[in-house]
Amino acid sequence: MTESDMEYQQYIDRLHSNYADTVIKAAHALGDLGDRRAVPILIDLLQTTPDPSIRNAAAVGLRELGDDSALHPLIALIMSPKTEQHRGTLIYALEGFDSSPVLEVLVDLVITGNFEVSHQAFSVIESIETVVSEETLNRCLQNIHSVLPKCDKERTELLEELIELLSEMKYQAECCPHSIQEDLSMNS
Repeated sequence: MTESDMEYQQYIDRLHSNYADTVIKAAHALGDLGDRRAVPILIDLLQTTPDPSIRNAAAVGLRELGDDSALHPLIALIMSPKTEQHRGTLIYALEGFDSSPVLEVLVDLVITGNFEVSHQAFSVIESIETVVSEETLNRCLQNIHSVLPKCDKERTELLEELIELLSEMKYQAECCPHSIQEDLSMNS
């Protein structure tokens, strides 16, 4: 067993500790190690722990690993009622992934989330570098425009910034339609 394997196994073993701080440190360390064998283990921890601090540590570890298989478990957890008051870090973790497939969910979080959730979701949208389809962008813009008249001043300002950001993304989609086709064919 190599030194790296022994270190990995030590952190895996610490995930089963009765002490939350030990589990949190181990989850972070597994992300820092960059060993993708930890992905399914951290996803399981993310989904099964009732402790929001441990869940956040698993999410951050997964963010560091950047394995796309963690995207949908993270989204499912973000949308779960059990995380309603503890979503900020989970959304932050999405910045480690290509979140373009969940753009509509992110826009909904900007529209409906509390201050932290709204701003963190906005930040994740800003981090999207892939071209998003015009259809998706149009649906997002339509959703924002439908709620804009009902929003308070602070939310209105954030949504207006989001409209500007999505409009820029739409311009990119219009300028590079062949890139969308290439992306779609790669995902098939």
